[in-house]
Amino acid sequence: MRRPTGPAQRTPPARPERAAARGSEQAAATTPAPSSAPDEQLTEPIDLSARLVASRAGRAGAPAAKSTGAPKPESRKPAGQTAGGAASRAVEGVDDDGFVTRFESWRTVRRAQADRRKVERGEARRFTARTRRRRQIQLGCGVFVVLVLGGAVAAAYSPLMALTTIDVEGAHSVKAADVRQALAGELGKPLPLVRSSDIRHALDDFRLIQSYSTQLEPPSTLIVRITERTPLAVVKQGTSFELVDQAGVVLAAASTAQHGYPVVTLKAGEQPEASSGFAAAASVLANLPASVRGRVAAVAATSPNAVTLTLTDGKSVVWGGTDQTQLKTQVLQALLKGAPTARVYDVSSPDAPITR
Repeated sequence: MRRPTGPAQRTPPARPERAAARGSEQAAATTPAPSSAPDEQLTEPIDLSARLVASRAGRAGAPAAKSTGAPKPESRKPAGQTAGGAASRAVEGVDDDGFVTRFESWRTVRRAQADRRKVERGEARRFTARTRRRRQIQLGCGVFVVLVLGGAVAAAYSPLMALTTIDVEGAHSVKAADVRQALAGELGKPLPLVRSSDIRHALDDFRLIQSYSTQLEPPSTLIVRITERTPLAVVKQGTSFELVDQAGVVLAAASTAQHGYPVVTLKAGEQPEASSGFAAAASVLANLPASVRGRVAAVAATSPNAVTLTLTDGKSVVWGGTDQTQLKTQVLQALLKGAPTARVYDVSSPDAPITR
């Protein structure tokens, strides 16, 4: 049996419920989903250089489109995407032309600031040139002085300045070889390290040395100038006769009196270095002229104010104290010439001398 054709074969109308469901599905399919472009645009960093290039390319291409006369094709972006781009620009708060203008203004300001700083630095260098030059000169002088001093110190403490030669001057009674031997421990030391205390300690054993001085002569020489003690008198101590200088330092000892020196008599038990009587007698002897001192055979000093001289011919000279030594010497010389037969010459009061 053949089925009928024509209108009788048309599809029966769908039910209202199903039609409504299909309509809602089609609307959902055609309606764009809510765009997340604004949120993404807020969190995505803005690429300034890319936007600047795109904006310039757009402005350069706009006149070319007008000159051809071809209508610009309309964008067929979905409505949802167009709304998202507008929302993004609204969030940023600036269009392409405004962005370019602000960027160029910012760049111009930055360039002007850099030029101003460059000019200010040039002016500052120009106004401070003299100060910088003075500081450079001072720094150069300081470096030069430091180098010179450092070189001098390094040279002074180097082996080039080591002590190799010791010269002894003024040694007569003292042997120069003995002095050099005593100072042999200083050989090899740099000259700045040769200490005067070490030299003094080495020369303390030489009783004949009254004083000395030292001189360092670069690069390697030490000069020692010696002043020897001068024997002045002989002091009898028990059975020994000691040759002493003005300070009472014993220079030599013998069983008999040394010829050519007066004998000083002291109280029993007194030592020359600690005796006031010896100090007075030595002062008188040291101030006598050589012609008179050569005629003195003995000196007695029981006290500083009671000095008596005994001449080689047996005559006596009452000297008294150590004051007015020069006047007493002149009076004594006059009395020796004027009264050669007198046995006693009293010059303790030089203004009223007495002879008898």
